[in-house]
Amino acid sequence: MKIKLPTKSLAFRLAVLYGSLFLVATGLVFAVVHLILAHKLLQNLDQDLKEDVSEITTIYLRKGLPALKSLASAELAEEGPNNFFFRILDSEGREVFSVGNSVFKTLPWPDRASESPKFFVFDLTDSLGRVRAVVWRLGEHRMEMAVPLRFNQRILAQIHRAFLWAGVVALLISFPMGFLFAKRSLRQILEIERVARGIVDARDFSRRVPLSGRGDEPDRLAETFNSMLEKLDLYFRELLQIFDNLAHDFKNLLSHLRLLAERALEKRDPEEREELIVRILYESDRFLHLLNVLLDLSEAETGLLKLRRERFPVKDILEEVDQVFRELAVSQGLNFEIRYPDEDLYLFADRARFLQALLNLVDNAFKYTPSGGRIRVEAKRKGEDLVIKVQDSGRGISPEELSRIFDRFYRGRGPERGRGLGLSLARAYVEAHGGEISVESEPGRGSVFYIVLPQTLPVETTHPAKEIVED
Repeated sequence: MKIKLPTKSLAFRLAVLYGSLFLVATGLVFAVVHLILAHKLLQNLDQDLKEDVSEITTIYLRKGLPALKSLASAELAEEGPNNFFFRILDSEGREVFSVGNSVFKTLPWPDRASESPKFFVFDLTDSLGRVRAVVWRLGEHRMEMAVPLRFNQRILAQIHRAFLWAGVVALLISFPMGFLFAKRSLRQILEIERVARGIVDARDFSRRVPLSGRGDEPDRLAETFNSMLEKLDLYFRELLQIFDNLAHDFKNLLSHLRLLAERALEKRDPEEREELIVRILYESDRFLHLLNVLLDLSEAETGLLKLRRERFPVKDILEEVDQVFRELAVSQGLNFEIRYPDEDLYLFADRARFLQALLNLVDNAFKYTPSGGRIRVEAKRKGEDLVIKVQDSGRGISPEELSRIFDRFYRGRGPERGRGLGLSLARAYVEAHGGEISVESEPGRGSVFYIVLPQTLPVETTHPAKEIVED
C-alpha cells in the first residue's frame, strides 16, 4: 500500500521544518557535549599520568632503578598487560626495562625526550585502539609510558548511543507533535479559508472568522480579515442601495423626460417646442445633479470620498451662507441671524463640500420654519473643536423621527419637499472630515443641529496651507 504524504499542507511542511531544525540542534548539542566530555576525560587521564610521572621520578631519584622496576611490575599486575605499558631506555636507546603488551613498542615514539613530560595520542591498528602516551628524560634514562583510551572511548560510546536513542525517540515524538501544533496554529488561517469559500459559494458577506482571543499573528490576521469583510459588506450593501435608489428615482425622471420629448415632437409651434426642450434640459440637469449627489453620498459613507483640504477662515463660510439665504429670509418673513465667532477661527477642510453640508442644514431649517419664525447659525470654539449650531423655531421633530432624519430619501417632517437627500449628504460630508453631526428637537419647539469638527487652527498661523487631496 502506497502512503501519500500531505506535502502540499503547510502544517506538514512546518512539521518537517521543525523536525529538521530539531535534528540540526541535536547534532550541534551532541558535538558540543562530545567535545567537552572528551576533553574532560583526557584531562583527567593526563592528571593521573602526571601523578604517575611524579611518583616514578621520586622513586628513581631516591631508590634507583630496582625500586622503579618493582613499582612498574606492581602497576602492571594491578592494571593488566593490555592496560599499562612502561619502558626504560638508556642514553643509547637500548631497552633497560619493559613491562606491558609488546604492541606498545611499535608506537611511533618520538626520537628525542626532554626533562618535562610530553603527551601524545597514538592510534593502534589492533583492538587496543587509541593510546595516550607520555615521554620524558630522567637522568641518563628515557622513560616511556602509555595507557589505552578504552575507558574514555567506552564512555563516549555510551553517550553516543544515549544521544542516538534520545534523538530518534524525540524525533518520532516531535514530528507528530509539531504537526499537531502547526495545525493548531494554522486553525485561524483554515477558518479564514472556510469563511472565504462560504462567501464565494453563498455570496454571504455577513460571515465572520471567530477570534481565539490569544492576540497572536493568526488572530490579528483573522481580525483584519473580518474588518475587510465588514468593509466589503458595507460596499456591496451600499452598491445595492444605490441601484435601488437609482431604479426608484430615475424611473420617474426618465419617464417624465420621455413624456416631455414626446410632447415636443407633437408641437408644431416653434416657441412651444422650444419651451419643452428647455424643460427637458432643466430636468436633465436635475437628473445629473441627483446622480452626482448619490455618488458623493455613497463615496462619503464608504470612506472613498476624496477630500481637497485647505485652510480657510470660518468667517468666510458663514458669510457665504448669509449671502445665499439673506434674500430668501426676507421674502419668507423669517428672522435670519448669523453669529460670528468672537475669535478668528480657521478650518482645514474641503471648502466646497463642507459649505454644501452647512447649506443643506440651513436649507432644511428654512423648509420647516413658518413665516415669522427665527433661524440662527452660530460658530464657536469648544476646547479644540469647532462647533457650528443651526437653530430654528419650526415645528420640531417627533422622537420617532429623530433616529431616521439622516436616512437617505426619508422625508418625514411635514409635506414632501425635496428628495430626502440633504441631511444624509450633510452627515456624510461631516463624518468624512472626521466630525460629528447631531440634532436636538421637540415637537412645537424647533430643532437644533450641531456640527462638531476637531480641526480648528490658531489665529497665529498666518501662512496659508497648501491644498491637500486625501482619499
